[in-house]
Amino acid sequence: MSLSALQVYITGRKKEFQRINRMGIRIALDLDGVLSDSMGSWVRIWNARNSFKRITVEDIREWDFWRGLGIGREEFDSVFEEVWRGWRDLRPLEENLGAKVSRLSRLGRVDIVSGRTPRHLPYVKSWLKLHGVRYSSLILGVTPKSRLDHDVFIDDSPVEALGIAETARYVLLRDQPWNRSLESNRYIVRVGGLVEAYQRIVGEIFPGIV
Repeated sequence: MSLSALQVYITGRKKEFQRINRMGIRIALDLDGVLSDSMGSWVRIWNARNSFKRITVEDIREWDFWRGLGIGREEFDSVFEEVWRGWRDLRPLEENLGAKVSRLSRLGRVDIVSGRTPRHLPYVKSWLKLHGVRYSSLILGVTPKSRLDHDVFIDDSPVEALGIAETARYVLLRDQPWNRSLESNRYIVRVGGLVEAYQRIVGEIFPGIV
């Protein structure tokens, strides 16, 4: 890097830290696999339809695991349609979800960001309200998430994590069977839940923010 380029980079980082100190951080919080136990519901519906190919959540070791079931993306998505149509029965992944998200919100801004199709919007809004989850914005149908301008992402997708890390931003990777082959690095930090995500943000990623 040339001296002039280095100076531009340092100036940019200074401005970024000044913004964070003034306004807080922007957090992109995923939905499926982070807030909701969508895959648990997906597996239950799949098993009810296909007793000869029963699986468990722990069996899901790849992001595109559905290929191993001998089905196409369309059938995979059709099961997800049923998952979200039955949003009242969709379980949260953690207890006291609303309080944990509110704690994250005290660090700045929390947006719910998901690859769910926008036609699921009524179901998603109802589910978040049912579980007391408050947020700044609800953004659906976004891929890749690296296009967004958030400072920190809390996500379960190994594909999204790699793309975001390449932009030198942080991903708190919510531990799931389908992302365990992805190793942590400077920008990818594995966490067990929202409490640990909060602790990592204030203790390691942006120390002194609180």
